[in-house]
Amino acid sequence: MKKVQGMAAAVLAAGMLLASPVWAAEKPASVVQATGVGGGVRTVAPQGITEAQKLVLTAAQKQALEKVYHAVPELKELSVQDVADEGGKAWFVMLGNRTPGTDGGIQGAYAYLTFDTATGELLSYNFQNPAWASEKVPSPALAREKAAAFARQILGDKIKDYVQGDDMGFGGGGSADEKGNKIYWAEANVPYYRLVNGVPLMNNSGFRVGVDVFGHIINFYRQREEGIDQAKFPDPSRAVTREEAEKAFAGMLEMKLFYLEHQPFYGVFKPEKGETGPALVYAPASLAPIDALTGKPLAEFLPSLPKSQRITLQGEGRQLIARTPEEAAKLLTETFGLDLTGMQFHGASDVESFNDREIKQKSYTWSTIPQKGADGKPVLRQARYVHLITNASTGEVISYNLQDESGRGQKATVSREAAQNTAVQFLQKYLPAGPAELEMQVYPEVEERIPAWVDKSKLKDQERPLPVISFTFNQVHQGVPVMDRAFSVRVDALSGKIVGFHNGISGAPVPLPDNRNVVPAETAKAEFLKQHPLKLVYIWPEYFDQKAPSPYLVYIPAPGPDFYYVDAFTGKTVQPENK
Repeated sequence: MKKVQGMAAAVLAAGMLLASPVWAAEKPASVVQATGVGGGVRTVAPQGITEAQKLVLTAAQKQALEKVYHAVPELKELSVQDVADEGGKAWFVMLGNRTPGTDGGIQGAYAYLTFDTATGELLSYNFQNPAWASEKVPSPALAREKAAAFARQILGDKIKDYVQGDDMGFGGGGSADEKGNKIYWAEANVPYYRLVNGVPLMNNSGFRVGVDVFGHIINFYRQREEGIDQAKFPDPSRAVTREEAEKAFAGMLEMKLFYLEHQPFYGVFKPEKGETGPALVYAPASLAPIDALTGKPLAEFLPSLPKSQRITLQGEGRQLIARTPEEAAKLLTETFGLDLTGMQFHGASDVESFNDREIKQKSYTWSTIPQKGADGKPVLRQARYVHLITNASTGEVISYNLQDESGRGQKATVSREAAQNTAVQFLQKYLPAGPAELEMQVYPEVEERIPAWVDKSKLKDQERPLPVISFTFNQVHQGVPVMDRAFSVRVDALSGKIVGFHNGISGAPVPLPDNRNVVPAETAKAEFLKQHPLKLVYIWPEYFDQKAPSPYLVYIPAPGPDFYYVDAFTGKTVQPENK
């Protein structure tokens, strides 16, 4: 589900760190893997392509490609494998070192580039070179230096219209082939934002540059910017002072105490065994931008915060086990009440979690066979997709997800209280035997989070929200939630059935430090404010293809140090060494 985009949403998400739902069922490992924050998608070249004809670039295409060759000389070692027009507005080229008619596999080097047809400007670029594979990320200084040099070469004089952002992202991914060969990589993504009235526009503007640990430029993605009508942007001279905004922000800010079992944890990759340890941390329970014209929190981003409460359940110690496709189908039918009639089983595949490769997984998937409408296109309105992931060794269910398209846009008929009872009763069965103290987070339905300025009648079917009520349950130690020991449950608000479950607990509990001698929350708040001074920016929220009537001028907290947290015993920011 695509929500309101941009920095404001990112800021809000950061504030909801304590309550992030962990629905996303992990996709089966394949030759296509999504990268982390801002990384786009890496795709291994199609297998066994034959050369039907010699590919010829036009003079304009050669000129556009030559500019990128100058910035990334290694691309010259590759040959043109495919060229395609993309609707007249852009064109695409694939480069590789595969010999036509052969299977290059994941050990081949491939690059994918898209250019604007009219201007020749680079729109996107991704270079997958197995010789550059690494699970380490670059230092922030190296990433920023290399990204700046690349941006200057690609944009030329236009670089003056952009500013490098503070919010660097780190991510990674991998690819695998049928022979069991695997490649992993990690990267830093350096953002650039468009300047309007000297103020950065934090969403749907600019571009991102991906840099690996060696300083190579491995991806680039440019937002398709519309014309900037400065008349729609509030005048920065009308903004309240930063001091006024900071006072309002501090009044809203609440620091919450929680445990992490494994720190440091870099991006999507867990360090080698033995390199992590527990931490007791302070973090903001909620954040919202400050409206620079009123000096108050931006109301649009406040209602979507989850509600939390402490509960104690008596675990029954039952297990969700599926070791074979037959057991998986039986579990779905008997435990989750799922009717698999008319659904096609797509097989079981051995996969591994890219953020904890010590745990091997097995993935089972089903879907309905789409019927074709009068126009010959598949009718997806009644489609259903089922995804079940288990521990390959034990058969224990890690996650289950049902996506039923027939419910999109319908009003909930199940109350939040009834859904909560269903979620709690379900979870209680599968908790370890004995009493369990949990912190439960209840998330508003997506329908409630649609901004008031959205014309719902213009939403396409696939853009309408599914009526689902979501819950997370974190284990508690000495009254403090443990963030990496959590369960998630989703309840269909039409049928009242469980349509999502995730067991986020893997491995034995880690001994956690006593939390009786921590600094006051106010001390942690002061440290957070010190590390996150407010900055003036524009945000222009979008919901799918609809934009807010005008952009907002807001103050948001600048990102702090990378891979950091506020230590609850010292009240100081800890920035582990990036290994």
